[in-house]
Amino acid sequence: MTITRRPVKHGEDGLSEVIGFIIIFGIIVIVFSNYMLYGIPAQGRDSEIAHMNEVKDQFVDYKVGLDSLFTNNKVGTTISNSFTLGTGGSYSTGAFSIIPMINPAGSSGTIAINERATEYLNISSQSLIVSESAPVVVQLSSTSQQINYTPRHIYVIISNISSTDMDSSSDIFGTTITGKNWIATVNITPQNITYAKWSSIKQSSTMTEDICNLSPNSLWIKVGQGSDNYCLKPDDSSKYGQSELQLSLSKNNVFTMKNYPIYSTIISGTTYTIDLMDEAYGLNSFIQPPPPDTIRLVIDKSQGIITATGNVTYAFTEMSSPNYNLTLPLGSLEYHAQNNYWISPDYYYQLGGIFVTQADGNSTYKLPPEITFSKNATTNIVTVNINALVIDQDSRGIVGGNSPIQIKTTLKSNAALPYVAGTANAKWIRIGIKTTDSKALALWKNYFEYSAMAAGIPNTVSGSTTTESYIIIDGSSTDRTPGIPYDINVIASMATFSPILHGIGGTYT
Repeated sequence: MTITRRPVKHGEDGLSEVIGFIIIFGIIVIVFSNYMLYGIPAQGRDSEIAHMNEVKDQFVDYKVGLDSLFTNNKVGTTISNSFTLGTGGSYSTGAFSIIPMINPAGSSGTIAINERATEYLNISSQSLIVSESAPVVVQLSSTSQQINYTPRHIYVIISNISSTDMDSSSDIFGTTITGKNWIATVNITPQNITYAKWSSIKQSSTMTEDICNLSPNSLWIKVGQGSDNYCLKPDDSSKYGQSELQLSLSKNNVFTMKNYPIYSTIISGTTYTIDLMDEAYGLNSFIQPPPPDTIRLVIDKSQGIITATGNVTYAFTEMSSPNYNLTLPLGSLEYHAQNNYWISPDYYYQLGGIFVTQADGNSTYKLPPEITFSKNATTNIVTVNINALVIDQDSRGIVGGNSPIQIKTTLKSNAALPYVAGTANAKWIRIGIKTTDSKALALWKNYFEYSAMAAGIPNTVSGSTTTESYIIIDGSSTDRTPGIPYDINVIASMATFSPILHGIGGTYT
């Protein structure tokens, strides 16, 4: 009997499925690990870069809003701006973005008012400063004198008037003050001038004789010819029994005032003064150097011993010893990013500029501060424009987290610094930024140097100490003796803003 043996199976049929499952699971783990290792950080980095660009745009909007308040002088007006502190996962994208554990971790940030180290703007100069207590007075003459600044007063003084100078037989006294595009004339009219109304009789065509010859009145006057003859005779005579001091004013060859009585009754022995810069006459807004104006006074109708003199009064004084000095605390609005996948820059608004600093030491400005330089190629006058837009030191606050917040900012004050408006008002000026932040020191030093070089400003010295970066503009001459012309025009204003934080972030003070 033959016994047939069947092959024995040891369960090899399930081995391939197990191995396949293990391999597939391993591949999934590898893919997921690579995604966690590379994909999520890449998504997080993209989200944080997009958020930083958004923060930059929000700071630009903030600057534009404050510039608008300043430019339009909207003191007391409040504007609102929104800032997004962090990503909060809102920027996450990708195939697995619905699964929280494999989304990028949301970043956060902190925004603060006046949390930077105390920083100051220092200005010093030898310049013309507005002053009512020690005005500069320049006498007028028949020689043209240049007006480089808007006068506070232009006085015309009429004196030595006698009664005979106002008699009806006297001539009109007159003096003319001539500017670049304007003329003012001051007259004194004599009194007791006879005025008469005239009536007329027409020569009829049927009359054979000249009607004017029929009248014994020698004052009759014949006008016309033939049948169009008229005979004029005076009647209703009257007298004007007073003298007047009159003003006529022409601007750009157009009379805005003609024979206007400033003083209606002139008394002998009295001195009369007219201020041509009185607002009623309109010259105070017409004479606005630069460009410079000219002025002279000429007596073109003399009478007796009447005299006409005048002077230009400027409400400023030269600050030379001591020099003009000003120190202003700047303040700031600052955002500090707390990113997980990208660098964490600091953005801050200060002095009208937007600055950014990084942990690696790089520091620059996204928008320049409100200190600019320019040079007139024709006159060689250097213009220094300073808009000191400062944050009120009484404003404090800090908010942290990743939610949106709101900042309401009010323009508290806006005023020009007391530099005289005109063609040029300084012989030298020094501008400094005092700070303990080494990055800010380097930034300001570079800004001063680059701005002066780009504008072609001569005779400048820039540098920095351990606490201040500065620039000195020394005009065209180092000689500071009296009589040296001013060759720097400083235009400066100061505005103070008061911001308040409104938010639901993690920290608030």
